[in-house]
Amino acid sequence: MGSGLAVGFATSLFDFTLFEHLVMTKLFGLSVVLAIVAASSSATSLNETELLESRAAATKKSCMITLPGVGRFNQYVKYDFAKWSKFPLGLSISNYGITADPEDEEHPFDQFYGVKNVVLKRGRPLQLRVPGGQTQSPIQGAEFTTAYDDILFASVRTVAKVSNVAGTCHGFFFYKSDTQETDIEIRTTFPTTLFLTNQKSSPKALTSTFDTKSPLDMTSDFHEYRFDWLKGVTKFYIDGKFVGSLKKNVPTMPGSMVWNNWANGGSWSGGPPERDSVLEIRSIEMYYNRTSVTGVDCK
Repeated sequence: MGSGLAVGFATSLFDFTLFEHLVMTKLFGLSVVLAIVAASSSATSLNETELLESRAAATKKSCMITLPGVGRFNQYVKYDFAKWSKFPLGLSISNYGITADPEDEEHPFDQFYGVKNVVLKRGRPLQLRVPGGQTQSPIQGAEFTTAYDDILFASVRTVAKVSNVAGTCHGFFFYKSDTQETDIEIRTTFPTTLFLTNQKSSPKALTSTFDTKSPLDMTSDFHEYRFDWLKGVTKFYIDGKFVGSLKKNVPTMPGSMVWNNWANGGSWSGGPPERDSVLEIRSIEMYYNRTSVTGVDCK
């Protein structure tokens, strides 16, 4: 897809450090930057596994990307995790805890999202781990987010292989608050079903949700899980096939994208798992708008 996205960008692979430096120094025009990037693409000093497939998200101007039937976006990025040995720019590993409510049967254990549970090795998919055999709080899990929280509308495609161990929940979702949230959730205790949701937009509202059949081999092969969060509607796709939409409780405020694997012993996640639960993510592709970035038309 990347080759047809931007006029003037001959490739979607950037030496991000070089590009960021040129933008910050303001010594070069766009044409000069493109020439340097093109010339650098054949240089042996470039480590191709460390290149960010991005539309220069650090700049204040970027081409508007039009996706037919979807919308217009001022940012694009694709993370192919096998190319990385360090966590890529634009993403942030979570490192925080959640305290259980003693009166809430749905959350009997404390949780902790730890850095050590996010495993990235060059040549392999990214792994989000919930260690097996945990019996005491806090229950360790794994999570990462976008490094920015000003996303307003997006098309997000996650290519992942689901854990075959019961007792965790995998989430690919947008989050601003408990009333501004869109979810794709996979409960590994129920491997035949995907749960697709817009969380309730006010305390008195009802959650908008539906479920759909999961791919039969989702624990043995990779599949694309996609949601298009647009103004007034959230659409869901599995392997490019439309499976349904929600028009109520569609988020209206900017926030972050989140990916996680967790358990708290409640009925939703189940668990904690007896064995290590590993969610593998091969790639993430996002078309999105950032409210702090002004887009301009490509010519």
